[in-house]
Amino acid sequence: MRKLLLPLAASVAAIFSASAIDYNVTGKISGLDGKKMYMFDYDIKKNIDSALISDGTFTFKGSYPRPALVRIENGQHFSNCVIDPAPVVVDFTTHLPSSGSETNMKLNIPKEKEREIDVKIGALRDSIMALQIPEEEKIAIFEPKSKPIIGSYIDWLEDFIVDNPDGVGESAIMTYGNQIFIVTPEKWNALYNRLPAYLKGLEITKHFNKTYSQMAKAAEGKPFIDFMGLTLDGKDAKLSDYVGKGKYVLVDFWASWCGPCRQEAETVLKPLYQKYASHPKFEILGVGVWEDAEQTKAFLDKNLTLWPQIIGTGQEPMNLYGFQAIPMIILFGPDGTILKRQLRGDNLVKAVEEVLK
Repeated sequence: MRKLLLPLAASVAAIFSASAIDYNVTGKISGLDGKKMYMFDYDIKKNIDSALISDGTFTFKGSYPRPALVRIENGQHFSNCVIDPAPVVVDFTTHLPSSGSETNMKLNIPKEKEREIDVKIGALRDSIMALQIPEEEKIAIFEPKSKPIIGSYIDWLEDFIVDNPDGVGESAIMTYGNQIFIVTPEKWNALYNRLPAYLKGLEITKHFNKTYSQMAKAAEGKPFIDFMGLTLDGKDAKLSDYVGKGKYVLVDFWASWCGPCRQEAETVLKPLYQKYASHPKFEILGVGVWEDAEQTKAFLDKNLTLWPQIIGTGQEPMNLYGFQAIPMIILFGPDGTILKRQLRGDNLVKAVEEVLK
């Protein structure tokens, strides 16, 4: 078995002697005899143990310095569990423990809560879809009615995180922190101030804390934050070459491999561009993120773009503007002020029409 390797052996020894947790994780998997199953620590993003699969079963036994959330995996087969003294059996269908301590079985609770919320949202959607009114009126009714339902889940998740200062809380933080279209920097800060020391010290928590801090700096009403990239012909380009020059600029942060990005560009941005192509106070700008310039350019060479592009920016714009999911579409005012962010679909169109009317 492979143990966690840390830079300072003395520190490891001290941690293990003080609070090491002995674990025993088992499971069944067919068709993989002779291969290995790996135990992956989500927070440090490393494999910390391995187990040989024999007769369709495997067993991890070892010690670890903390009650971490881990992923038991081989290729597409995976299940999550928490390092815990009690034996754990993982399931590759539900991707959660099928038996174990109260701690490990708690991993199922947020999933059950999510299903409960999904049922409520589905019932609301069905009731509104049955109304004999225009589609845009249905959307206008759905959004305000769905927010309290989703909000109740977010509030419940905050308390669940605080009450579980171990891998269970870590799992819930991963879910909570990624809700950037729902969780505001203010809500994150309020939760962060309530977190137990163990959860506060996790790398994932530090990551989200940085993201939401940056999101606050790039919130609506704040000035734009500049960054560098390249034009399609390889020349240096900056966001400030377009933003803050007296026009309303709709900036689409996207990547060529992102299906929703391509769909948004085709079904929303393209018609919007065609409608306002001759407007003297409006411009659309694409910013390729999360991939190198060659990948973005290769895609655009095959798929003609109608608006200017800045490519080869990597993840810098994502870090500067505090987002982890794309497409991220932001509307900037003539002076470079951030007017609206996280725009999609009809809300995007309405935001542009409102400022150009």
